[in-house]
Amino acid sequence: MKNIFALMLLLPICSALSGNENLPFTTTNADSLNVNRSFVHTQTMLSPNADSMLQEFQYFDGLGKPIQTVSQGISPTKGDLISTSAYDSMGRISKKWLPLHAQGNNGAFLSDPFNSTVKQYADNVPYQYTEYDHFPESRIILQQDVGEAWKRNPVHTQYLANDTTSALNCIRYQINDEGTLSEESVYDPGELRVIQTTDEDGKSLYTFIDKEDRTILNREMDGSKQYDTYYVYDIKGNLCYVLPPMYQESHDLSLYAYQYSYDNRNHCIMKKKPGDTNRYAYDKADRLIFLQNRLQQRQFEWIFSVPDQKGREVIKGIGISSSLNAPAISNVLVYAERHQGGGAMDTGYIIHDLLGMVSTNPKEVNYYDDYSFLADFESQPTRLSLEYSFKDFPSWLKNKEKEFSVPTLNPVGLQSGKRSYLDNNNYLLTALYYDKKGRIIQQRGTNHLGGYNIDFYSYTFTGLTKGHVHLHLDSDKNTVITEYYDYVYDNGERLKQVIYRLNGEQDTILSENEYDNLCRLKSVKLNNGTTALTYDYNIRNWMISIDSPFFKQKLHYTDGAGTPCYNGNVSSMTWQTASSGISGYKFSYDGLNRMKDAIYGEGNNLSMNLNRFNEQITGYDKNGNILGLKRFGQTSQNDYGLIDDLSLSYNGNRLLSVKDNAANSAYAGSFEFSNGADKSVEYSYDISGNLKRDLNKKITDIQYNYLNLPSLIKFENGSNISYLYSPEGAKLRTTHVTDKDTLITDYCGNVIYENGIPVKLLTEVGYVTLADAVHHYFLQDHQGNNRVVIDENNNVDEVNHYYPFGGVFASTSSVQPFKYNSKELDRKNGLDWYDYGARMYDAALGRWHVADPSSEKNYSNTPYGYCFNNPVTHIDPDGKQGVAIPTPYGPLPFYYPLTRTQSYNLPSDQQIMRHTSDKFAELGQMITDAPKMSYTFGSLLYYQVKSAVSPEYNHQRKRDRKAKENLDKNQANVANSIDTNVSGMMPNGDPAPKRDPNDKSKIGKAGKKVLIGSGIARTALELTTPDPTQDAYDAHTNQVVGKEEYSTNYIRDIFEWIIEQLKD
Repeated sequence: MKNIFALMLLLPICSALSGNENLPFTTTNADSLNVNRSFVHTQTMLSPNADSMLQEFQYFDGLGKPIQTVSQGISPTKGDLISTSAYDSMGRISKKWLPLHAQGNNGAFLSDPFNSTVKQYADNVPYQYTEYDHFPESRIILQQDVGEAWKRNPVHTQYLANDTTSALNCIRYQINDEGTLSEESVYDPGELRVIQTTDEDGKSLYTFIDKEDRTILNREMDGSKQYDTYYVYDIKGNLCYVLPPMYQESHDLSLYAYQYSYDNRNHCIMKKKPGDTNRYAYDKADRLIFLQNRLQQRQFEWIFSVPDQKGREVIKGIGISSSLNAPAISNVLVYAERHQGGGAMDTGYIIHDLLGMVSTNPKEVNYYDDYSFLADFESQPTRLSLEYSFKDFPSWLKNKEKEFSVPTLNPVGLQSGKRSYLDNNNYLLTALYYDKKGRIIQQRGTNHLGGYNIDFYSYTFTGLTKGHVHLHLDSDKNTVITEYYDYVYDNGERLKQVIYRLNGEQDTILSENEYDNLCRLKSVKLNNGTTALTYDYNIRNWMISIDSPFFKQKLHYTDGAGTPCYNGNVSSMTWQTASSGISGYKFSYDGLNRMKDAIYGEGNNLSMNLNRFNEQITGYDKNGNILGLKRFGQTSQNDYGLIDDLSLSYNGNRLLSVKDNAANSAYAGSFEFSNGADKSVEYSYDISGNLKRDLNKKITDIQYNYLNLPSLIKFENGSNISYLYSPEGAKLRTTHVTDKDTLITDYCGNVIYENGIPVKLLTEVGYVTLADAVHHYFLQDHQGNNRVVIDENNNVDEVNHYYPFGGVFASTSSVQPFKYNSKELDRKNGLDWYDYGARMYDAALGRWHVADPSSEKNYSNTPYGYCFNNPVTHIDPDGKQGVAIPTPYGPLPFYYPLTRTQSYNLPSDQQIMRHTSDKFAELGQMITDAPKMSYTFGSLLYYQVKSAVSPEYNHQRKRDRKAKENLDKNQANVANSIDTNVSGMMPNGDPAPKRDPNDKSKIGKAGKKVLIGSGIARTALELTTPDPTQDAYDAHTNQVVGKEEYSTNYIRDIFEWIIEQLKD
C-alpha cells in the first residue's frame, strides 16, 4: 500500500511532473474543490488496482496552521467527517470541534461548520476549549471538554510554588553517604514548582517538581486527607526510593517502599518491591542475562535469557547457581550461536560464557532466519507436519486455497520457530511462515495432547486479516476440528462481518457490525442476524446504553438516580432481562475515585426493593487495601439481608485475617465470603508475596511455578487442584481431584476437553457445544461481563447478575464457567476464584492473592487491589493491570473520538515540518519514478515554509522544543534510574529505552530521508506513540514492515534554497 500526497505548490519543478498524466488512480483536481486555501490531499490505497482508497484533505490558513481536516467518504454512508480547529491570537489551539458528518461534501473545505455541528449533536458546546496563561510558556490553565455540562465543569490547572501550608508543604527525603534514606525536614518555600490539577468533579492532584524537572511528590486529596507518594533520587539522578502513601503513616521500608540499587554502570541490580526482591545481572554489552526473585534466591535459582549475536532472545530458562552471589558476567559477552543438532541443553545452540551455572533447564527456545531447526528433530512425522504445506488444507475450502497460498518469504530477521518446554518434561514446537511483507501466513505447531494445531492466514491489501483457517488434529494427524473465519470490512476498513464455518457445514454469520455516521459501533448482530445488541453514546462518546431483546443496560454519568459525575465515573446504572424487571446500582466514590457504596434498587428510579444486593466499602487504608466490606444478598427464598460484614487486617499490603460479623448466610449456596476460620493469622504468603495458605477456604498449601502461577492447591480434606502451563503462562490443563472423582480439563487452543473428550469450542462471540454442534452466544454488558447466554435458536441458557466486584447473584442454573469480565470462574472445592491469566482473583474480598506484576505503574496503590478499587469503570484484561473500560468502537482510520479528559497539545516541530519536508521528499521520489505523476499546484509550499521561519512560528517551535526537551529529560532521568535492560520498562512499567536527554537527533525531519511503507496512516497514532522521543509519525514509519528507502538529496537542496530566500 502506498500513500499519495497531492500538494498545492508553485515551483519550477511543476514542469517536471507534467510529462505524464497517466495516473493509476483518479486524483481530485484543486479547481474542482472551489477553495482558495492551501491543503494537503492524502490518498491511501486499499486495493492493488487503486479502485478503492481512503482520502483526507487537510486545509491550512494563511500562516500554514491546519484548521480543518476532511476525511472524505469515511462514514458508512460514504459521507465526510469534518474536524475543525480554531486558534487564539497567539496561534495556540483554543477550540477543537467534534467531527461533523456531511453527506455529499466530497472533501471540500467547509467555511462555516459550526451551526451544523451544534445541530448534529443537539448541544451548544460541541467543542473542546483550552485556555492558556499569559506567560511565554503558554501553560494550560483550563480545559473544557465537549458538552454544555462540561462547560460548567472544566479541568483547572494552577501553577504554584511549595510553601509551609498543609497542601503545599513537602518533606525533603535524601540519600545519605551510606546510601540509606534519611528525612531532612522540609523543602524551603519556593524551592519546588507545584502543579495543581483539579478534575471535573473538583478532585485535586498536586505534583511537586524540583529544579531538575524531576517529580518529587504526587499528592492526591480526599477532602483534607492527603495521599502522598514521594520519589527520592541519588546524586546521579537515579530513582532510588518510591514511598507510597502508607509509608507516611508507618515508616517501614520493607513493607511499603520500592527500593532500587545500581552498579557503577547505572544498571539496576536490585529492586525491592513491597514483599519481594529481584536481583539482576548484565553482561559486557549491558544486556540483562540473569534475573532472580526472593524465592529463587533461597533455591539458588536464576532465570536466564541468552541473546544471539544480533541481540535477539534465543534461549530462556532456569539455572542452578553454585553461589548466592550474582553471576560475574559484567566483563563477559554472553551469546548463543546456531549449531545444527544437539548443542547446549539439546536446543540447537551453543552458548558462550553462561558463567556460574551448575545446571540449566531451558523453558523457551527461539529460532530465526531459516528453518534448519526442523532437521534437529528425529521424529519424521513431527518434522513433516511442521513444514510449509497445503496438503492438509481443507478440501471443502479448495476454492479459497489460492487466497491463502501466496509466495513465502525467506525469514531472515524474523522468528521462524519456537520450542516451549512444559513442566511435565515435554515440549511444544511451532514453525512460522511469512509472506513477502513479513506477515504470518502459516503457523504450524504441536499441542500438549500430542496432536497438532495448524493455522492459515490471508490478508487484505492493507494488511488486515481477511481469512483464517484453523485445524485441530489429534496425535494420529486425524482432523478433529476445522474452522474457517472470513472477515469482511466496509469502506472505512471497519470490521463489518465475521462469517464462520465449522467442519465444512453451512456458513454462520457470527457477528455483523453496524456503525453510525461518526464511525462508532452502533449495533452488533449475532447468530445470523437474529439477535442484535445496539449501543448509544453521549456527546463525550461514553457509552450510555446497550439494548437487545434479552438484555438491556443504561449507564448514567451526569443524570440518573445517582449523584452526578463529570469525570467519567458512572453515577448509576440499570439493567433488565427478558425475564426480570429493571434493577441497578447507585454509586458513590471517594476523592481518589475509589468506589465507596453500590446501593441496589429496582424500578426506574431504583427506589424499590432497596439494599437487596448492596456492596459497600466501609474503609480503605492509604494504599487502597480494603479495611471493611458489607455485602447484602438473598438469605432465604423470600428474604434478603446482610450476608457479609467483613473486617480485614493486614501486615503491610498482605492480608492476615478476615472477620465476618454477619449473622446470615447466603441462600442455597449463593455467592458470599467463606468464613472457615477464626484465627489471628488466616492467610500466609511465601517470601515473594504469593498466597500460600487460606484457612477460610480450607487451603493448606499453594505451590507456584517460576511465573508465580499456582501449580498445585491442596485442601484440608485431601482434595487438590493442579495446573499445567506453557512457558508463556497460558493454562493448558487443570486437574480437580476429590475423594469422589477426578476431572481433567484440557485447554488446547480454543478447544476444551474434559477427561479426554472435546466438549466445547470457544468462538469470538461465545462457544459451540461439540456433542450437538450447537452455537451459544454471550450477551455482554459494558465491562464484557457475560450477562445472558443464548443458543442458536434464541433459547436462554443462562442469566447472570453481578456485584460490582464480580460476585454472582443467585441466578439461573450455570451452564458454562465464563462469567465476570468473561473470565473462567472455578467454584469446585469452594475455590471461587476467577482465572485472569496472570493472576487469580477473589471477588469475595475484592483483591488478588499474588502481587501485581505491573505494580510500578501505580506506586500509590496496593499491589493486591483490584482495578484501583473502581470496578465500575475499570477492568483488568489479563490480571496484569487495570485499565479504563474501552468503548466498543470499530477501527477508525481517521477519526479518533475522545473518551477522557486529555491535554490539547500544540503542533510539534515534527508536525509543522512534516508537510514540507516529508511530503516534499515524496514528491521528489515521484519526480524520478516512472510513470511520472501530474498534479495541480498552488501556494501551499510558500505558506508552509514561511510559517516555519516566521517570528510567530519560531516562537512556537522554540516553545515546543523546550517542552520536548523537558519531557525527554524527565523520561531520561527515569530511564537512567531503572535501566531498561531489566524489563524493557521504566519504573512505572512503560517502555523507556535508555537515552541521552540532550540528544536531539530525533527532533525534526527536514532534509532527512523519508521512509514509505505499507502501513495505513491513522491519526490515532498521534495518541499512541510508545517512545516519548519520537513523534507518532516517526514511531509508526519505523515499525512498518517491508519499507522502502528513498533518497531526498535533490528535493532537500530545493527546500533549503527556498528557506534561505524567505529568510532574506
